[in-house]
Order: sequence, then structure tokens, then C-alpha cells
Amino acid sequence: MIQKKPIGFNFILGSGTTYTGKPPSFNIAYLDPETLVPVEFETVAFDLEHANKFDEPKWNVVIDYTKEYDLPDMSP
Repeated sequence: MIQKKPIGFNFILGSGTTYTGKPPSFNIAYLDPETLVPVEFETVAFDLEHANKFDEPKWNVVIDYTKEYDLPDMSP
């Protein structure tokens, strides 16, 4: 790679099934409709405590990468 510019990104994603101490989670990538470049990326996790206490599901955004890392977008 001569220019040494990033050309993409990679994440280890959550799982829809549970694992000891980890709630089910999934990620959402928002893409620019014209270029298909990612502009936002979020991790959403299931709140098991809330579901057990109130008998209703609740999903929370646990990481919004653009806000967490003060980025204008997620483009490489």
C-alpha cells in the first residue's frame, strides 16, 4: 500500500444469543445511500434486568461510535 490511507474497517460483532455476563446484542451500520460509505455505527444490547423486572423487552444503544470517539462519520 503506497498511499497508506485506510480503505475500510472491521469490527467483532455481538451475538443474538447470550453468553455468561454478556447480554444479546447487535450492531447497526448507517450507510450513505449514494456512496455506501458508513456514516454511523451503533451497538445495541438487550437489558435483561429490565426485562426480568418489568416483564417487557428493552434494547439500549450502548455505544454510538461517532459520539463516543468524536468522529464526523465512520468513513475510512
